[in-house]
Amino acid sequence: MANNEVVKVFSLDIPSATTLSSALDLSQGWSEVSLKIPQFASASNIYIHASESATGDYVRVMFPPINSATVATNDFTIVSGISARIIPIPSNYQHIKVELSTMQSDATSVFNVICKS
Repeated sequence: MANNEVVKVFSLDIPSATTLSSALDLSQGWSEVSLKIPQFASASNIYIHASESATGDYVRVMFPPINSATVATNDFTIVSGISARIIPIPSNYQHIKVELSTMQSDATSVFNVICKS
């Protein structure tokens, strides 16, 4: 790590019986952002939501279409079955939330967001 590089870790919780985390402010302009995924007891896709303000309308982040003729959505998705991993995520958004495709009924899911300048 370079002497002037800053690394900060933030925690995002998704309470049991819900699918969406609280918001995380990324307005510092981090050059790299990664999501540390916990060990899951059940399979769930993971999506990233973004907004231009903390209280704004959060929508799923999409990849640009590879082919303009493609009709399928290109949501940024970490597919079910991936757990206990660190995954780079899009970092050019002001505020993000993490969504699970299925509720975790037994416990709160805790994600760490690792940011580097």
